[in-house]
Order: sequence, then C-alpha cells, then structure tokens
Amino acid sequence: MQFPCEIIVRDVLPSFKAFIVKELNHTYKLSQSKIAEKLGITQASVSYYLHGERGIIGSELIQKYPQVKEKLLALTEAIATKSATPDSLVNEICGLCTMMHEEFGCKKTH
Repeated sequence: MQFPCEIIVRDVLPSFKAFIVKELNHTYKLSQSKIAEKLGITQASVSYYLHGERGIIGSELIQKYPQVKEKLLALTEAIATKSATPDSLVNEICGLCTMMHEEFGCKKTH
C-alpha cells in the first residue's frame, strides 16, 4: 500500500521542481548555475531536471491540472524576478502539495 504522501514526495514534488527548472531555463534564459543558486540545489541536479533524468514521472499531473500549472508558472516568475520571499515560496508549494493530497484521496493534511 502506498500512502498519498509517498506518491507526493517520490513523484509529484520532483515534477514540480523539474517544471520550475525548465521554465527558468527556457522562458527566463537562466543558466544552470544561476538556477541552482536560486533554488538551492546543485548545478548537476539542474542538469538532470533539464535532461529529463529527474521529475518526469509526475509531469503528466501538471498537464492534467491547469490550476497547478498556473500556480507553478506564477511561482517560477516570482523566483525569476526575485519578487517572492522564501516563506511565500514554501507556502505556495505547500498549497500545491495540499491540492495533490486531496487528489490522491488524503483529505486531511499536516
């Protein structure tokens, strides 16, 4: 039996990060090292996301739920333009996670 949280951590959150990395690179033309710096991850991780070696399993969820894609696009813009605080970014990701928890049948979250 898989718990909704396991699916979120294993598949959904990495797909969110992959989406953000790809948007920062393709739309905002940021380098891998700049993306790594902004997200607090390694340049190698950015490369993995860009080349589809991480975060691909849950990527269909982003396409399936337009409201998730819209929030991720807004979040990416906030990251690129430095208009968001770390707390607001965490709150946005937590909100997206809550949406996905509900989708996977977990009505109560932490």
